[in-house]
Amino acid sequence: MKRITTTIGILTCLLTLNSCKKVLDTLPSDRISPDIIWSSKANAETFIFSTYGIMNNYQSGPGTDTYTTNILAQEGIANGANPVFGETLTNRSDFGTFNNWAAVRRCNVIIKNVGESTGISDADKKPLIAEAKFLRAMSYYSVARSVGRIVWIDQVLNENDEFKLPTTANPTESYNYIIKDLEDAVADLPTTKVSGRTNKYVAAAFLTEVCLQALAYKNYPAAPNVVANDPLLDKIITNAQLVISGGYTLETDYEGMFNEVKSTSPEIIYAIYRKAINTTVQNTPMQNAMPNITADKINKFQGSPLFSKSVPFECWPENFPAQNLTDEYLTVDKNDPGKALPWNQTSQYINAVDETVNVIAPFTRLGFPHDKVAKLNDENLLKMGRIKAGSTETFWTLTNENRDARWKASIISDSTRFYGELFTTGLRGNAGRFLGVINGGDYAFTLSNMYWRKGIYTNVSPSYLNSVSTDYHFVCMRLGRVYLNLAEAYLLKGDLGNALTNFNKTRTLHGQLPASNAGNLADAWTDYKRERRVELTEENDHYYSLLRWGRFGGDANGGTAAGGTIKELTEPIRVMDVSKDRKSFSIVTGPFRNIYNDRKFQPGRRYLFPIPQGFIDNNSKFAPQNPNW
Repeated sequence: MKRITTTIGILTCLLTLNSCKKVLDTLPSDRISPDIIWSSKANAETFIFSTYGIMNNYQSGPGTDTYTTNILAQEGIANGANPVFGETLTNRSDFGTFNNWAAVRRCNVIIKNVGESTGISDADKKPLIAEAKFLRAMSYYSVARSVGRIVWIDQVLNENDEFKLPTTANPTESYNYIIKDLEDAVADLPTTKVSGRTNKYVAAAFLTEVCLQALAYKNYPAAPNVVANDPLLDKIITNAQLVISGGYTLETDYEGMFNEVKSTSPEIIYAIYRKAINTTVQNTPMQNAMPNITADKINKFQGSPLFSKSVPFECWPENFPAQNLTDEYLTVDKNDPGKALPWNQTSQYINAVDETVNVIAPFTRLGFPHDKVAKLNDENLLKMGRIKAGSTETFWTLTNENRDARWKASIISDSTRFYGELFTTGLRGNAGRFLGVINGGDYAFTLSNMYWRKGIYTNVSPSYLNSVSTDYHFVCMRLGRVYLNLAEAYLLKGDLGNALTNFNKTRTLHGQLPASNAGNLADAWTDYKRERRVELTEENDHYYSLLRWGRFGGDANGGTAAGGTIKELTEPIRVMDVSKDRKSFSIVTGPFRNIYNDRKFQPGRRYLFPIPQGFIDNNSKFAPQNPNW
């Protein structure tokens, strides 16, 4: 399979093509004549490839998940998220990247110049223009899902044109433009699959998600009033079925899709590929996911075991899975294997754990007991317990055995072996959160007693050091996500059977769980939301899905009316601690160096970010400001 990457050198390519000309006598040495760029399909493609930076808005990694309870963060990543979940944003904030006009201009330049080219055949013009329309739609979609309204520009403006253009009147108008561009792209793009480049199926896949967001923001700020025969639902179903028929298949190696093992998996519809020639660990999410642990840091807490390598991980961790997320990875009940339940609701947990026992001990650097856990002074205890005498269970078995297969594929938790090292994240382990406390508030450790495994390449050598070169890819769209979009469309239609059929695809294959047999729409929405959260974690989805479900309201938002508060965006983040002997546990909430126990969501304004007020001050046609900003 062919692949495009961000290493394309447009100037080198074009200058090579033109090397027989004495261009230095007639042209500036630092630029290329448009006549050359648009003289052939090959030359035009180099300009098009360099426009794919638009797709960086959809790359996998922590992204907008940091606004949710999927992620507990620190340092820069936390600082970027705090204003959102702490509701300290003002109308001067630009969290919605409202100004996308340079990217849109590039797309319009492609559409205009390809269309006018005398050197590109008519047969080649259609797919190239369709490619530009796809990219224009994706640039606008990143604005629309954040801000709602866009400044629609579909021509190349010059110095004599009016630049003080208006925004669209509402999100529906924005989405109408975006959907039209994507439908044109679906119609005229080829079916040829080139990794890192769009095609008919890529456009159709993204169209399914755009239509879901468009449906949620109808009538904004009033409720969307979703009805089963809405044409947008039919567009989702039609385009999802087109993608499903396109030769993609669900991947059996879920973890491999997000590392070097299956980077071009037949499930991946669109990904961004970086090459080691110009990519290092610090240019990837791995830099902020892996720890920085040395033997002396472990020894200060009498931790064990020491790592085999002296310093296998030399990163700067800022992004960790929260217990709120990992509680969603279901466990098969040992007494009733047809049931998949939260790990602490299974029969094995109920039979093994005594939640009346006090297992908290005062925190000490040395001599901390192996059968106790600790908490910090600013933390609140939610639950604790200990394995009953005579039980063969431990908190390792309760949280690992019979669990959703994506748990081990996505999360490094206590007693996980990764990169040839054994991580122990309980009290007096070698990688847990209290090591940060012992080492004077060192930011080199997790805050949640977990690290990410999803998205971590396993062939980084000689160690995870920020300057080490590595390939990397960001998954933006895949078949599992399309099945989930399709399932949501059927839920909105009230078609329980087809909804279950489609979201059970990923649940049973990737999760290796019993299929959901929800008997009503309310239960199906619960199972679907959990499935989407686990399946697409770290894939730039959860925040916008929560907003969408909040707009739908009812079963999609836990019974809350459309446009109401979203529970998942207001609950405090939880952390679980496990004793050295793995027989005691506690769950706490706290600020965790930030404000993770004081999360806010103001439904009157937070369904959209503001248009930065400075833009409105300079152009009154951008008014009015979004509601309550």
